[in-house]
Amino acid sequence: MLNEIDLQIVAWCTFAFLCGGLIKGALGVGTPLLTVPLMVLVLPVQTAVVLMALPVVFANVWQAFQAKQISSAVSRFWPSFLAILVGTYAGVVILSNIDERSLLLAVGLLVIAFAVLQGSAYKLHLSKAFEKPAGLVFGLASGVIGGLSSMFGPMLIIYLVSIPGLGKERFVASISFLYLACVIPWTLILLWFEILDGRLAILSAAGILPVGLGMALGAKVRERVSDQRFHRLVLVVLMVSGGTMLWRALG
Repeated sequence: MLNEIDLQIVAWCTFAFLCGGLIKGALGVGTPLLTVPLMVLVLPVQTAVVLMALPVVFANVWQAFQAKQISSAVSRFWPSFLAILVGTYAGVVILSNIDERSLLLAVGLLVIAFAVLQGSAYKLHLSKAFEKPAGLVFGLASGVIGGLSSMFGPMLIIYLVSIPGLGKERFVASISFLYLACVIPWTLILLWFEILDGRLAILSAAGILPVGLGMALGAKVRERVSDQRFHRLVLVVLMVSGGTMLWRALG
């Protein structure tokens, strides 16, 4: 029987999952970036990270199947997909052996600096010739950082917003496809190393419902947002993610 404080924690975590689903449905990114910091207010950091496993798998599988232009995203970004797989395994292995603080501090500063740059007149633009090589680098970096912290998004967002002409629907299709390379292997590796045990798996599965509800609401919001405003909101998410990394590194 849950006591009063347990019920308060459950209610807060449900709210956190709902918020994460809402931003995911609206922008295609941001579930762990918002949900993990909210849950850390009432849960240990590692528990909050691990609880994201099944909801983020559900969110990205659902969004990938619903996304428009998914076939073109697959053919365009498959090298990045493979690089993420390699990086994710490396990141989870590193997670059990080193302190993530220095890495999160450095990456958090990098992410914030990039978001400021992309919001200025000096935006980074990847030419067609550099798109695939850059995808390998950013994919590998995303996997390593995500395997350490569950925060796969920042490096992938940096990569995709640097590609000219990627509208909101193509962005969502691309990020959803790439996220599948992150979250499915990440969850399987967590199970393999028994970081995601049976009790946490049940609690993680319970988070799918509020995330799904939030995504349905968020998708309605995305329909009403222009491409220009969409990319501005993505940069805001990038700033928040960088700040979250700094907060976790310094907290």
